[in-house]
Amino acid sequence: MTVADLPGSRTLLTIVDRRRARLLLYVNGGLWAVGNGLLSSMLVIYLALELGAPRIGLGISFIVAAPQIAGLLRLAAPALIGRVADRKRFCIGTYAASCVVLMALPFLASRRIFTSPGVCLAALVIMWCTYHLLEYLGTVALWSWMADLVPQPVRGRFLGYRERWMVTGQAVAMLAGGGFAWLWHRMAVDSPRWIGYAVPAVLGAWCMLLAIVPLCRVPAVTGRRGETRPATWRSIVAPLADPGFLRLLAFGCWFSFFNGITQAAQNIYPAKVLGISLLAMLSLKTLMRIGQFAVSPWLGRVADRLGNRAVLLATLPIVAAAPLFFLLATPQQPWWICGAWLMWIAWAGLNVCLPNLMLRLSPQRSNTPYIAAYYAITGLCMAVSTLIGGLVQDAGVSRSFSLFSGAVTLQYYAAIFLFAWLTRTAGIVLLLRIREPRDT
Repeated sequence: MTVADLPGSRTLLTIVDRRRARLLLYVNGGLWAVGNGLLSSMLVIYLALELGAPRIGLGISFIVAAPQIAGLLRLAAPALIGRVADRKRFCIGTYAASCVVLMALPFLASRRIFTSPGVCLAALVIMWCTYHLLEYLGTVALWSWMADLVPQPVRGRFLGYRERWMVTGQAVAMLAGGGFAWLWHRMAVDSPRWIGYAVPAVLGAWCMLLAIVPLCRVPAVTGRRGETRPATWRSIVAPLADPGFLRLLAFGCWFSFFNGITQAAQNIYPAKVLGISLLAMLSLKTLMRIGQFAVSPWLGRVADRLGNRAVLLATLPIVAAAPLFFLLATPQQPWWICGAWLMWIAWAGLNVCLPNLMLRLSPQRSNTPYIAAYYAITGLCMAVSTLIGGLVQDAGVSRSFSLFSGAVTLQYYAAIFLFAWLTRTAGIVLLLRIREPRDT
């Protein structure tokens, strides 16, 4: 058969069309990843630290959590797709608007618009939040669109290879952005430090805008019910009545919540306690990305053969154990933290298999409410826990904690990283309850 007609679609796609669409989606992912690597959340955190705003623990938590809070609004994406525009136009439009917001973000650090550090930090959070809201709305449409373009039997491999493109783009760009900041701070010693972070940020926004060009050439695949007719509010809440999907959602909420608790500590401890530079941190992230580059396609193929849950059960304990290396790292021996980033190579399994499992547990003909519900609710869990973690960071950073009737005493950072390992590992119990559909 040389022509494949997707169920409910009026657009016929040849095998060549499908292969070309997948290549364009690879290029889109790679270009977006270059922009994301230049304008990473780590860079924004270091940019925020330059403001000198008070209660920085809570401020950093807001930078991490605000996008997830805004992401709750992506529940409205299924209702908007079809009313505002079809999936393709909605995706491209929201991505373009998010890039425009990003281009203005770095100039807040100049303190020319707002002189108060606290006001600048608040404005930075609001713009970071707005960017992610627009991007998340577009991503709901993109996932639904890709689900129609890529057949289920090869979707794991497609996601694995797309993850490789994205890992490559992020790795190269993070090193370039971190290297520029490092050179700026050493060669332009009389210039403001924030410029070293602002220049990569602006370039990153332009790269994300360029990533939209390949999407313009991907076939729209019109005619499916979830795209041509806007979702009703009843269909939007339907995922919450689906037992199989709820099991996946329960795991996603658990892992997101306990992942968020330590975000403030994980981002502040390397910079403020260990004294690790942005370049060194981005180099560690690049090392992680190189590892993910190597294993992502292989994990996708394993997921296609053995199932997504099997891959998740193998990689989750590795990811969960990474905070133990933060626990071991000290200002005298900061190199222990490298172990965490090596362990986080296993995030590739979650990055490939969680979205694939989400699509498998969603109805083929109307999956946008399921995509929106999963990302919105798990994102909210992470946002709430991240803010809690920021408050705990500010209140407890100078405290110690006694265990076993005083037999063991832990300082704050040791206690929070040990807590992270235990709670994330416990997610295996919820993962075991998920039942993955078999191919028909």
